[in-house]
Amino acid sequence: MNLFYRDLPRLSVDIDLTYLPIKERTESVAEINEAMDCIADAIEDSIKGARAQRILGGGGGATRVLARLDDVEIKIETSPVTRGVVHDPEVRPVSEEVADAFGYAEMQVVSFEDLFGGKLHAAVDRQHPRDHYDVKLLYENEGLTDELFRTFLIYVACSARPAHELLNPSQIDLNQPYSREFEGMTKTSVSLDELLATRKKLITDIQSRLDRNAGRFLLSLHDGTPDFGAIDRTRAADLPAVRWKLLNLKRLIRDNPKKHAEQKGQLERLLR
Repeated sequence: MNLFYRDLPRLSVDIDLTYLPIKERTESVAEINEAMDCIADAIEDSIKGARAQRILGGGGGATRVLARLDDVEIKIETSPVTRGVVHDPEVRPVSEEVADAFGYAEMQVVSFEDLFGGKLHAAVDRQHPRDHYDVKLLYENEGLTDELFRTFLIYVACSARPAHELLNPSQIDLNQPYSREFEGMTKTSVSLDELLATRKKLITDIQSRLDRNAGRFLLSLHDGTPDFGAIDRTRAADLPAVRWKLLNLKRLIRDNPKKHAEQKGQLERLLR
């Protein structure tokens, strides 16, 4: 995002990679590990003095590389769960300012909708100030398009959280995260009030877009039989994170139908 869509407006905390093939988990994790080993070796072979160390990642797989050079540290990671993408990736050059600072480069990156769909999910899930800052820049540039919103719903479907908790999130206190983990990391100063206003705008915007088709998709998802055609995202049915979500939903329906019904009621009230 900060290298390809923006001109380095803030510091990044890591480099996120996406494993594109949709295969069985065991084969995928093996290939991810092999690729991360290659990345670590390439860093040490091509950058004098650099050291690259494999560190444990989420989901039981060692999916991260920590690269160090002097007092600089960069984390490179991928998720063994959120494999695959909703839209085709594209080859994209780095932004102009990145090219001026570090030289021209281009590489395959996920689509605008996948990149920012995941970012919108982060903004209503973990709600870190940097997520709201990125959403603020989204509103100032491309905007929350209908295509992006429908892809965001797929990332809602990939989440471990019930949909209503993301579409109407409890708003986390951002005072400490802002002062301890965000303030000073942007080129241009951004106040906490601006980020809070962005969060409010995003939640209002999301809820205003919950039309009949979105509602049909979300309710069918909660019942374990998602109608991806309702939001024109049929390719998403094969995503491993979606399949994992459906397994958990079916387990919930079987083992705790009362809780499932309560969550569905909260979703239905939100969709009215």
